[in-house]
Amino acid sequence: MKYLLISTPETQDIFKKSKISVAVPLLPYASLANLAAVLLEEKQEVKILDLRLSEYPLLDLKKCIGSFSPDYIGITFTTPLFKEASNLVSYIKKLNKEIKIIAGGPHISALFYESIKEVDFDIVVVGEGEETIREIAQNKKLNEIKGILYRDCGKIETNKPRELIQNIDNLPFPAWHLFDLSKYKTPRISCKRNPVGPLETSRGCTYGCVYCSKCTFKRQFRKKSVERVVKDIEQMLRAGFKEIHILDDMFSTDLERAKKICDEIINRKLCFTWSLINGIRVDRVDEELLKKLKQAGCYRIAFGVESGDESVLKIINKGITLPKIRMAFKLANKVGIESVAFCMMGLPGDTKESMQKTIDLMKEVKPTMPKTSILLPLPGTPLFEEWDKKGLILTKKWEDYSFHSSKRVYRHPNLTDEEIFTYYKKFWRELMLSPNFLLKRIVRDIKTGELFYDFYYFMKTLKFGW
Repeated sequence: MKYLLISTPETQDIFKKSKISVAVPLLPYASLANLAAVLLEEKQEVKILDLRLSEYPLLDLKKCIGSFSPDYIGITFTTPLFKEASNLVSYIKKLNKEIKIIAGGPHISALFYESIKEVDFDIVVVGEGEETIREIAQNKKLNEIKGILYRDCGKIETNKPRELIQNIDNLPFPAWHLFDLSKYKTPRISCKRNPVGPLETSRGCTYGCVYCSKCTFKRQFRKKSVERVVKDIEQMLRAGFKEIHILDDMFSTDLERAKKICDEIINRKLCFTWSLINGIRVDRVDEELLKKLKQAGCYRIAFGVESGDESVLKIINKGITLPKIRMAFKLANKVGIESVAFCMMGLPGDTKESMQKTIDLMKEVKPTMPKTSILLPLPGTPLFEEWDKKGLILTKKWEDYSFHSSKRVYRHPNLTDEEIFTYYKKFWRELMLSPNFLLKRIVRDIKTGELFYDFYYFMKTLKFGW
């Protein structure tokens, strides 16, 4: 059988009206590479079409369907891209009703029944997709495949949930050869070398932050062995990647494993730049790890801070304290590794005073790059369920769900939309335009040779206002 795996074309556009748009990375999808690898193991014919790269996505999709003649098309997407995915499905069905469409991703895992009811998907995959797609490729009867909903004679059938893959070392190496890596260009402000590749070394998060969905990987931490992680890295370097970004929610949860990964990279003399850009917890880091990371080629770490107010951290169930936050940045600055701080405005319990505390904390800990977004209660999160019951969710028009938009999709219990967006802008203005930050950034840029890039990207942000 022939399988065409596609992404939605508008992925980058959900950031296009914010300052963050100048730094959005463009990486091939690890999820599509993982699924393709399983299909290739099952001797299926596979093609990946990344519509983010296309100037005329519908035309390119039509051409690809015409030349490849797929039996199945797989599509993955997040909540803001639900409408875009729906439009693609309608277009595909008009071209050829016989093509079976399989949908997956975090939005599907959160709202599986609503999704298949609203859109003409033939099969939706809930949770991890590798073993599910394997059984579809093996032509197993649909009513025997766990973790799916499917259409049967106009009816929607729901199967039993699928168990998590316990040994993720057994997953095949991602099929990076199906991507044209020369087309993937991440802005220089977000990387040092192109092309950049995504690496998954573990799955799942054991913590229960109220704004985070656990619908796909659940609250269970599963890790690849040190040996498998380094083999993944070697395979990625052979494929042509020059830099690697870690996707994990919890890379350093097992602190000793994280250190051993660094040791093995050093021992094998693997030469590449990498970063922990998806963020690690401030309470799962020490000076030894930071030194090993730097020696192994990791130049940047992101920390999930969220708020500078202790009471808000408790309300969101973050499980960290202000002293831990301060210590993590102190150690990063001491070791000389770049730090990114992830914060949010409009969290549950937030007030104007607590949002100002977040800004003040950033001024104190001095990350290399402070970042903030506006809280977004996504489907599948405890926060969405709570606020939906209270009538605080104003719309389920999913294309309006953006972390950097002033268009509100909920009513905050304590704050007006204007107050949240005012402090969002205040965060960027006071931190990024402060004399102290600018001076440090210029000194850093002179040392690294990146002054031109920073100036270029700063000029591109002016149209969004400061």
